[in-house]
Amino acid sequence: MNIQILSLKSMTIGILVVLGLLSILMLFFTTFYFHNAALDLQTRSLSRVVGVASQEVVKQIHDRTFALGTELQGRGGFRATLNRLKQGEARAEIQKILDDTFLHGSSDASRIDLVKLRVYDPDLKWLAESSLGMKGLSAQFDQVLFQQVAVRQGAERLKALGGLWLSSSGPLYSILLPLGGLKITGYLEVVVNPVFNLSSVAYMTHMPLAIYSAEGELLYQSSDSSGKQSRKTLSIDYFLRTNSGKTAYRLVSLDDVEQFNLDMARTETIAALSFITLIALSIIAGLRYFNRFLFLPMHAMQNEMERAVKGDFSATVGSHTLKEFHALASAFNIMVLKVADNIRQLQQLSFIDALTGISNRRQFDLSLQAEWQRAQRSRQDLSLIMLDIDYFKRYNDSYGHLAGDDCLRIIGATLGSLVKRSTDVVARYGGEEFVVLLPDTSAQSAGLMAKRIADEVARLNFPHKASPLGGKLTVSMGCAACKVSRGSKPDMLVAAADEALYRAKGEGRNRYVVTDVVEPH
Repeated sequence: MNIQILSLKSMTIGILVVLGLLSILMLFFTTFYFHNAALDLQTRSLSRVVGVASQEVVKQIHDRTFALGTELQGRGGFRATLNRLKQGEARAEIQKILDDTFLHGSSDASRIDLVKLRVYDPDLKWLAESSLGMKGLSAQFDQVLFQQVAVRQGAERLKALGGLWLSSSGPLYSILLPLGGLKITGYLEVVVNPVFNLSSVAYMTHMPLAIYSAEGELLYQSSDSSGKQSRKTLSIDYFLRTNSGKTAYRLVSLDDVEQFNLDMARTETIAALSFITLIALSIIAGLRYFNRFLFLPMHAMQNEMERAVKGDFSATVGSHTLKEFHALASAFNIMVLKVADNIRQLQQLSFIDALTGISNRRQFDLSLQAEWQRAQRSRQDLSLIMLDIDYFKRYNDSYGHLAGDDCLRIIGATLGSLVKRSTDVVARYGGEEFVVLLPDTSAQSAGLMAKRIADEVARLNFPHKASPLGGKLTVSMGCAACKVSRGSKPDMLVAAADEALYRAKGEGRNRYVVTDVVEPH
């Protein structure tokens, strides 16, 4: 190469052009990656939002179905007719009782799409079912649910169990409620169509929603989804699965990203023009300043953006970047904060009992696990009070379910007013059962707390005309305490408190029984 034909001016211009083109190419590559990563993060985050909302709806389906089944059990003549059915009689009578729920409804029937009511014996053999509802539905329910019920032992057998499953007619939700109290005499299955309730995901997420079956059949489409289809939208897919892991529904939400794309394009244009100017000035000033003020900050932005895509919402993009990229980073940060706040709000709602306003069973389980691990490290005492309202079914039969709900709220508020420490947890365990978790509390102190609860309930002087205990509302409590050791499990504390509650009921109710758990060596 004849270097003599090159001038310093042309060489300098050539180097500037090459460096400028390479830098501009890198700029467009980075902004393209940033734009796609932002959309990818939004897709992932909104998918989580849809997932949390869907699981909350499934929980609502469980609660409402459970309430319907409980109300049906409480109807007059149901248990007596069931006993006659097991002897081969009264099939028409039990069918009439089940059909009556379809014909006249109940307090919870309007909030679910009831498909079928079925009755089984203690061995889960089919006995009878409603003649109304879905036709052609097999008498055998989900095998996964069947196996879960079959292997349960002890107090777990007395709890209702439900889940999504695939029938020959499509996905359904079933809940099995044990009948007969402590001695199970059979099971009542309530089957509902979840699509009716899943439509509320659109309201919870503020996004249009379409629900498809596993085969791709459109089952539901919100009224505002068709209008948004003509605009630039981001499709969010979430697959709701059955207990066995099979796909039951595909939920498709649409997020409007038209303004987002306009803002991104405007910001990228401004950033590109500013960056080109910055490249020229940086090359003139020297490669050291070019590398220091452009490429290193851009590399840091990419790392922070990747952290946000992976779910680290604490990552802040643009805190140490050039001014020209501040607008783009701000838009990204605002989106991350909004998505994180939506997820946090939905998670908080999933830990509160909707009726009483105190913690629910899910929050109690998490708190028990956390306090158990803390007590293992510090070798401290951990106590649990399990409380049950005496003759609550009779209360509902005498005053009605609305009054029963008010009674549950009053007991929940009373427990909340008595527990003062921030580490203590008051929760609704299920039905008319409540629990009080007392960290760093001995059996004697737990007994004193139980006495305070009993005295406060007595002070309420709440009428209960159906109760044989003086015509007033009373409670029975089981208190259990143990010094947690390594390798032990919290189930033993729950089982001990439940056993103490059982003893309190057996001794006449309106009392508390305290037990000190001795761990096996």
